[in-house]
Amino acid sequence: MTEDRTPHVKMERIAWVLIPLLILHLILLSLQIKDSSGITLLKTWALRVQSPVLDVGDTVFGGIKNVWSDYAWLVGVRSENRQLKETVSRLSILNRSYEEARQENERLRSLVAMSESIGEDAGFRFIGARVTARTPEFLANILYVDRGSKHGVGVNAPVLSGDGIVGRVVLVTERYSQVQLITNPDASVGAMLDESRTPCVLTGAGDVLLTMNYISNTLPVRVGEVVLSSGLDGIFPKGILIGTVVVSERGNDIFREIKVKPATDLVRLEEVVILSNSI
Repeated sequence: MTEDRTPHVKMERIAWVLIPLLILHLILLSLQIKDSSGITLLKTWALRVQSPVLDVGDTVFGGIKNVWSDYAWLVGVRSENRQLKETVSRLSILNRSYEEARQENERLRSLVAMSESIGEDAGFRFIGARVTARTPEFLANILYVDRGSKHGVGVNAPVLSGDGIVGRVVLVTERYSQVQLITNPDASVGAMLDESRTPCVLTGAGDVLLTMNYISNTLPVRVGEVVLSSGLDGIFPKGILIGTVVVSERGNDIFREIKVKPATDLVRLEEVVILSNSI
């Protein structure tokens, strides 16, 4: 049995010696043999072995890179969007300021035009004022302005807007004045119809319309006719616009039932002109 195993053992030993030598030989050959592109076979085999690992790594890191790029892009877009919103907000505020200035300029131009239509030769000095407060009730038939006795304002001074008559001053302090609007139930204005020149009296009723008194049923008064101040009340100069007729009906007694809409928007009034006799 020992003799039979001896050749087999020798073959195993020879194989253990030859196989490493063969592998070493192949490695040495691969270092020398090149493919058509000039790259050695060892490098080609190594690259082939590494390719799956490189592909997986490229996929993983490429995905991470794309996710990071997308995140960075979204952060940038959000930041840019926030900046754009802030810019739009600033421009909107600025545009609103310009619009407010434009509207105020138009109102002031109307006040100047109203003052010029009366003329300083009428014996008045024109005092510009801003509305600072109103009574809290719905129609606010009393308002307050930022001019008083210090500025030459006196009781019963006429108050006008660029559109027509507003009311009269009923209370004066050094720096402020209280103005009774023509819609106030206690207010009255000497008036006349523009077309017939018929004199009458307008009184407030506490609402948006004025009541025209003392116009005979026999006198035709059309809706839309202009109503002016007559100057007979001793407060308002003659010929200033008050409003237009919106209701004209035959009354139950000798006088017509007539309603007049003021030319001035008394609810949204912001600036006025006060006529002072001290010039």
